[in-house]
Amino acid sequence: MKKPARQILLVASLVLLAGILALLVLKRPATSDWASAPAEIQAMLWPGPRDVADFTLLDQHGAAFDKSRLRGHWSLLYFGYLQCPDVCPTTLQSLGRLRTLMAESGAAADIPQMIFVSVDPGNDTPERIGPYLDFFDKELIGLSGDAGQLARLATSLGIIYGEHIEPNGVRSMEHTTSVIVVDAEGRGVAALAGSHQPRVLLRQFDALKAYLAR
Repeated sequence: MKKPARQILLVASLVLLAGILALLVLKRPATSDWASAPAEIQAMLWPGPRDVADFTLLDQHGAAFDKSRLRGHWSLLYFGYLQCPDVCPTTLQSLGRLRTLMAESGAAADIPQMIFVSVDPGNDTPERIGPYLDFFDKELIGLSGDAGQLARLATSLGIIYGEHIEPNGVRSMEHTTSVIVVDAEGRGVAALAGSHQPRVLLRQFDALKAYLAR
């Protein structure tokens, strides 16, 4: 084959290869394409994953818990405090029920790690958190510890919290009430808002995982 003919064949082959690759890319849905996601997914999914900041807190047994413990499995994180009168106990109860629903449906292997993070570490010690969580679900992980470490973790996941004192002196903590979803790579990917009914949580979690696994 003459040199010009070989060059033409080479160019044609490269063009064909580029076309095939472009077709494959176009046909492959992008997991980060938030704008084209269904409305239900958009309501939960963040436009892009968030790296969790390096942190070290203590679980209810006094053992260190850091960023590495969020890798290798999905996790659901809820930030609250022990003296919370309503939304915190309701959400923890729903998380416990979510575990039961998944186990009963044969999806025990897919149950996410469920973590309660105290936004009131000065009062919520590991010794207090343990018995409290046991009331809802003995598998729940409870975290507390250094206020600076808490702030690093919370800020990286978009969690807002702060102390509020009424004129009559009654103290409470204001905080984000969404359940934060962390994927198996240890990245924050979504926030589940709403009433946190167990079956709704299950539907949201399953839909989110299915979408991101496309």
